[in-house]
Amino acid sequence: MAIPNVVIRWCRKKAKCAYCEQDIEVGQPMVVVIFWNKGEEGNRKWNVHLYFHLERENGQHCWVEQGKDFLKKNPFIPHARGRKSVLSAEDRRKRFLLVRRFNALYQRKQNILAGYPDRLLIEQGLNEQMVGITLDMINLGGVPKSWAEKMM
Repeated sequence: MAIPNVVIRWCRKKAKCAYCEQDIEVGQPMVVVIFWNKGEEGNRKWNVHLYFHLERENGQHCWVEQGKDFLKKNPFIPHARGRKSVLSAEDRRKRFLLVRRFNALYQRKQNILAGYPDRLLIEQGLNEQMVGITLDMINLGGVPKSWAEKMM
């Protein structure tokens, strides 16, 4: 559902309140809710206008009342974002340090010049260290998928 526009304006022609279904007379203030329906490619010709009393003679505010009815039907449920961590704070710290160390080794491996004479020996040493970190990482929530590409 599209987000509506809500405006308060003077009634220019007789309208029916969407909440209490009584007429809103000309010259009375009213709340107009406009839903802009984009529709489909070939069918973009209709929007929805809902009219509400701003305030009736008995002091009832239809716009506010329908909002309160909506809130009663749909109670507040706090939104829980993210995932709950399975790891303890200490294990999360260990995992973070291992990831940081692995990425540092990967960056060193990337910065080795191709013409350097001991390049293969240095790469082999870095790969051994990366494998060791990978084995340690198995106990701390598993190995990230992207590490398989970095090992080659």
